[in-house]
Amino acid sequence: MMATRRGNHEGSIYGHKDGFAGQVTIEGRRRTFYGKTRREVQGKIRAAVNEGERGIAPSRENLSLEQFLTRWLEEAVRPGVSPRTYASYDYHVRLHFIPALGKRKLRALQPSDLQGLYARLLGQGLAPKTVRNAHIVIHKALEQATGWDLAPRNVADLVRPPRVERREPNTLSAGEVRRLWAAIAGTRWEALLVLAVATGLRQGEMLGLRWGDLDPGRAALQVRRQLHRDKTYGTPKAKSRRRIDLAAPEIRALARHKARQDALRLARGAAYEDRDLVFCTDLGRPLGWRNVTRAFKRLLGAAGLKDVRFHDLRHTNATLLLEAEVHPKIVQERLGHSTIAVTLDIYSHAIPSLGRGAADRLHEVLGDGEAEGGTGRGGDDGEAGDELPY
Repeated sequence: MMATRRGNHEGSIYGHKDGFAGQVTIEGRRRTFYGKTRREVQGKIRAAVNEGERGIAPSRENLSLEQFLTRWLEEAVRPGVSPRTYASYDYHVRLHFIPALGKRKLRALQPSDLQGLYARLLGQGLAPKTVRNAHIVIHKALEQATGWDLAPRNVADLVRPPRVERREPNTLSAGEVRRLWAAIAGTRWEALLVLAVATGLRQGEMLGLRWGDLDPGRAALQVRRQLHRDKTYGTPKAKSRRRIDLAAPEIRALARHKARQDALRLARGAAYEDRDLVFCTDLGRPLGWRNVTRAFKRLLGAAGLKDVRFHDLRHTNATLLLEAEVHPKIVQERLGHSTIAVTLDIYSHAIPSLGRGAADRLHEVLGDGEAEGGTGRGGDDGEAGDELPY
């Protein structure tokens, strides 16, 4: 077999334990690139050569993983995410990656370093979901490192995080929802909990609602912001900013809630802080997450219902909609999920009923009779055959 001649500026490309590696000299400096395929390495080499020809100097920083992750958190993460998301990223970086691998040079980091760390964390008793979340964080960080030309490749691409067995969401049945609504009728919490079940809004989205977000003429609301646990407001991600149609029970509950709130505003006078909040304290201030949760738990107990989280009302909404054979795409849009795959993955327990409905509906369209001159679903003798043939 004849050897393939290397192209101009292709450098030396050879097999590597994780794919391919290639070396090329640019401005007197020997540089190494890695990739899963030869073509990927060729592309990286050509890009580096082109940058050299345009006078763009290659990065000469040789940061430790700790130095890079600290910089990444402050320059790339903090400006673009909510305080809660930043705290989650910071938690994994400070508690898991810096203590174990912080002194390792970023460019020298290997897939085996991460795989070994995951094994140790699982051995220490961390839940697979926690370790998988840590993997998501380091993958995002190393992706940024390659974009900044601080690392030759994202070694997290070559690591297998632990599998997480998804648990079926804890939800209330339709009967339990009716009992809850009966128990809260006429209370200050009625509108909040009716709306939570009927819309599937996240708790922060509920507490961030303003009266200006409601459109009575179109019987709908707009999700435009959310209240964080520290009582600061933030803007939801693009898919989470959405319009949700309302039905008569929600509209009536909101009307009663507005009348009560208007009466309170008049009674409190100058002490009332009018921030246009739909759900607020008796003085117009934002409700605390913990106060809402405590009140919700008390109401569940008073109604004789099982213990569920406030967030489980969102799961209840999605499950009841899917069991009512609402199209998953509609459910996704109402929940604000990024893709329909997220919805189907979380609520797979409620999907089988859609299959039964599809099978029955096909024959509603075709008619329940047999094909002309045929035997329908019967056997060869033409008798009825409703049972499956095994």
